[in-house]
Amino acid sequence: MEFITTTILSGVIYDIFKKGMLITKDVLANNLKKWLMDDVTLEKLTVKLQALNLNDEMSEKAIEREINSSNEIKELLSKISAHNVDINIQIHSGTGDNIIGNKIINGNR
Repeated sequence: MEFITTTILSGVIYDIFKKGMLITKDVLANNLKKWLMDDVTLEKLTVKLQALNLNDEMSEKAIEREINSSNEIKELLSKISAHNVDINIQIHSGTGDNIIGNKIINGNR
């Protein structure tokens, strides 16, 4: 089973800051869609991350260092696992399309 790591989480946090957003439970849930976690764990993780005083002036590496400094966060992360995302790739072509030429549609089933 693959577990979420501080490197992955720091990248997610960095991307959240790049979008000008704050760390909230809903923002984390949206950005960690492929990771299985319950609301209680998500809430605990949000509170612990907010307590670190991370900010948008920090590099991804600096964010990772701060996350690694918290044993509580590392313990929470060790319990969060990835689930398999089933991706269906379809290739469409023909005269019935509204779009001329071939198109590839990626999506979850």
